[in-house]
Amino acid sequence: MSSQQFIAIDENPEQDQSYYSGYDSESSEATEKSTNTLKSSIFDYRFENGRRYHAYRDGKYMFPNDDAEQERLDIIHHTYLLLLNGELHMAPIVPEPTRILDIGTGTGIWAIDAGDRRYPDAEVIGTDLSPIQPAWVPPNVHFQIDDAESEWTWAKESFDMIHIRHLSGAIKDWDALLKEVYKNLKPGGWVDLSEYDMHLFSDDGTYHEGLGLYKFYDLVNQAAAESGRVFNIAGSLKASIEAAGFINVHQEMRKIPVGTWPADQKQKTMGAYILLTAESAFDAFGMRLLTNFHGMEVTEVNKLVNSAKKDVHDRRIHSYSKHHLYWAQKPLP
Repeated sequence: MSSQQFIAIDENPEQDQSYYSGYDSESSEATEKSTNTLKSSIFDYRFENGRRYHAYRDGKYMFPNDDAEQERLDIIHHTYLLLLNGELHMAPIVPEPTRILDIGTGTGIWAIDAGDRRYPDAEVIGTDLSPIQPAWVPPNVHFQIDDAESEWTWAKESFDMIHIRHLSGAIKDWDALLKEVYKNLKPGGWVDLSEYDMHLFSDDGTYHEGLGLYKFYDLVNQAAAESGRVFNIAGSLKASIEAAGFINVHQEMRKIPVGTWPADQKQKTMGAYILLTAESAFDAFGMRLLTNFHGMEVTEVNKLVNSAKKDVHDRRIHSYSKHHLYWAQKPLP
C-alpha cells in the first residue's frame, strides 16, 4: 500500500463492534439493548462441520467466512489482477469517480485496493454480510454490514461506479439486484460485474463426466438450485443488465486454467493461484450446500471433495473455468 495515512480499527471485534453495526452508542437503555442485539446477530458466527459461517441473515450465503476462506478470496483477487493486467475493473470511468460501492466485498481487498492504489480521492464503501475486513484501511475506505438483497437505503444516484464480483450462488433475484444498482448510480455511472460459470471445461476432452471433479460440480449445482440461489447465471446476465435500463452493455468471457498445465506463463501463473485455493475451495463450495440441501452425509461430502482435489492436481486434465466480465452505463438524462 501507499504511504498515505491509514485509519486503525481495533482487531478485536468485541471491542469495536459499533464500527460494523452502523449505530452509535447512546445512553438510552432501549437503544443499548437494540444495538447489543444487532451486534450479537453480526458476531455470533455459526459453526458447521469445522467451518465458520456468517451470523447476520444466517443462511443466505452458503460459503464460510473463516481464515481459510478469506485466504481463498484474497488469492482470487490476485488472480483477477493478472486476468485484467493489473486493472481493478473494465468500466471506463471518466472523469475520476468520487464515490464507489463494492457489493459483497468479502475481505475488502478490492475496495482497499481501489481506495488506496487507484482512487485515493474517492470514497469507497464495501458491504458484506460478514465483518471480516482488516483492521487497517485507507481513510477513504469504509465497510458496512448490509444485505444486498434487502431494499437499498443509499441516497439514489449517489455512486459513480458499483462493483460486483462473484455473487453467484448468493443472489435469488438478479433482476431485482440490478435494478437497485441502476437506481443508485449517478447518470453516466457504471456497473462493473464479474461472475464465473460453476463448472469446468476443457478443449481436448480431458475433463469429462467420469471424473470425481465433474461429479462434484454437478452435485453442487444441483444443491444450489435446490437452495433457490443458482450458480450458473454468469453467461446470461446481459439480458438482466439491459432490462434494468443500462446502455453500452459489454460482455467478455475469459478463461482461467485450473492447475499449471498451460504453456503460456501468465495462464500457468493464474492456474497455480487457483490450485492454491483447492485445499479449502471444494470444502467451502460443497460442504454446506450438499449437507443442507442435497441430503448428503459429511463423510460422503469429504469423499467427494477428496476425489475432486485429486483430479484438480492431475496435470493430464486440462480444465479451465469461464469468467464473464460485464460493464454497462446508466444513461445520461
